[in-house]
Amino acid sequence: MVHACTREKWDAQQLSSMVAQDPVLSVEILRIANSAYFGFASEITSVARAITVIGQNALRNIALCIAMRDALKPDQLPAFPVTEFWEAALRRAVCGRSLAVLAGLDGDTCFTAGLLQDFGLLVLFYLKLNRISEWPNLARLPPDRRRDLELQLFGMSHDKVGLQLARSWGFPEELEIAIGFHHETPPQQVSVSSARLAALSRCVDWMASVFTADDKRHAIQTCRGLLADQFELSAEQADRLLEEVASAITEAAGAYGFEISEQPEFDSLMRNANLRLVEENLSVQEMNWHLQQIIEERDRVTAELNRELELAREVQRSLLPSESDNPLGLAGVNVSAKAVSGDFYDFFQLHNGQIAFCIADVAGKGMNAALLMAKASSLFHCLGKSIHDPSKLLAMLNHEIAERSIQGMFVTMVAGLYNPQSGRVRLANAGHPPVIQMSSTQQQAEYPATAPPLGVVTVIDFPSIEFQLGNDSLYLYTDGLIEARISGQQRLEQQGLITLFSRYAHKSPQERLQRIVAEVRRGQASSDDDITLLLVERQESEEKR
Repeated sequence: MVHACTREKWDAQQLSSMVAQDPVLSVEILRIANSAYFGFASEITSVARAITVIGQNALRNIALCIAMRDALKPDQLPAFPVTEFWEAALRRAVCGRSLAVLAGLDGDTCFTAGLLQDFGLLVLFYLKLNRISEWPNLARLPPDRRRDLELQLFGMSHDKVGLQLARSWGFPEELEIAIGFHHETPPQQVSVSSARLAALSRCVDWMASVFTADDKRHAIQTCRGLLADQFELSAEQADRLLEEVASAITEAAGAYGFEISEQPEFDSLMRNANLRLVEENLSVQEMNWHLQQIIEERDRVTAELNRELELAREVQRSLLPSESDNPLGLAGVNVSAKAVSGDFYDFFQLHNGQIAFCIADVAGKGMNAALLMAKASSLFHCLGKSIHDPSKLLAMLNHEIAERSIQGMFVTMVAGLYNPQSGRVRLANAGHPPVIQMSSTQQQAEYPATAPPLGVVTVIDFPSIEFQLGNDSLYLYTDGLIEARISGQQRLEQQGLITLFSRYAHKSPQERLQRIVAEVRRGQASSDDDITLLLVERQESEEKR
């Protein structure tokens, strides 16, 4: 029957003979033709007359609808609400017919496309009976989320199953495309009318979901948007179409022999959707109020923390030598990676004219490291004025730090004593990177660690070394400098640092350190560690400096 109706030249008498061979189909066609749904003025008493009046498209569609309706009986899908499925399908069919005129498409074809476009879902449940309990979850979802859940449950979706069935049954192209591509764009080679019917089928899917989806507000908004995009309908026109659905589905159910439940009016759905919107708005307003309170509290705490950190920075800066305290030939710079630093340097002149100096790096970052740094710095500044031997000074510092240390925290340090008159230097290195002695162009010597960091072992010796500095420069630095990344991912390393020392050797001590640090920081997006650098060199006068 479907193939016969698809022919361009068709014969009513021939089709009538075909229908007469199926008594059930004959009765159904006469009943449907005489129903209020078609609204003919006089009673139609013969199949031939019915076919002539309703036309080949309507006959084809009626045959398809009856075949699909009777394809699976309730006993073949135990516990599955077949009547609910067909009610939803009929709602899509009615939406399709109501939209057909505005879309410039045949109403009967749009009705059939809407009725059959989700038939593949019925087949999926037939193939996997253990998934029947999921029907209520699927039924109350909007089309896009329903299809996603189908893929999770069945490994395939109703549109692809329907497409295979439509092709195997020889459906006309327009129905095949509508069934298979109402969730996605159809192939470019299909006819314009087929593509338009697929677009209409997508719209009617969302129109029908207005009556079944839990989130009706979302369904209504999406439906209006699709109808505006596809058929240039205003929101008012879209709502008028939806208002007609309740009465139209009742008429169609009577004509095609479907059982349906009492239909909700669109106005009541809109009221419920608006009530939910009001509830959500109130909930959102309450949430916004709480969020505002949280943000204000966060800002207050942040401001308080910033004040505390600024005070901590001030305290740390006060622990470093000021520019007015700089003896001739000494300079230092400290750049923190965080709000507060775990590095420090110090130097001061003793009563005998010699200069005590140190550089240190506390393990870790953040406030814990900063507090230990403050302790170590204060101990050095206090004890260094009475203990001039670097070995003994480190031993005393180690004892104080190890006695009350936090597990896992330690301090690497170089302590030294410099005699500006003789140019002699004496220093001890506790787990710190090597101290480098440089002429203006090349490295002369390096002095690596001779003992572990402070705070690791309670009682240990810290051997010292004494040498002549002469006219050379002595560079002390923390590991944040050599581990800095320059030129992308390349680390500076010690050799790169020596190159920088040589490049800026002609600059004054303070400017030299600032140039070195600036070049290192320019090559990296952010500092991962504190950077500290200390320079000791012999200079004859303030002018030369």
